[in-house]
Amino acid sequence: MFSLGWGVGGGAWEWRRQLWVWEEEMLGECQALLYNFTLQVQSSDRWIWRLDPLRGYTVRGAYQILTSHSSDPLDKAAELI
Repeated sequence: MFSLGWGVGGGAWEWRRQLWVWEEEMLGECQALLYNFTLQVQSSDRWIWRLDPLRGYTVRGAYQILTSHSSDPLDKAAELI
């Protein structure tokens, strides 16, 4: 994503279809979370899925966490990042 440009309007944010309004809002929230994120050479740049650090991220696991809690899923997602 970095090499494609992950700033607003960068190539990393291109989609095969026009996004729905709610998807654009979620994209804006995602971009805001990543805006001040900086990778450092001396630090590992590996992502860890805290819900299942052994097997890592799966679509099934993400779906289960989003559908199993009555709280706002975006709040829960922000805690995981």
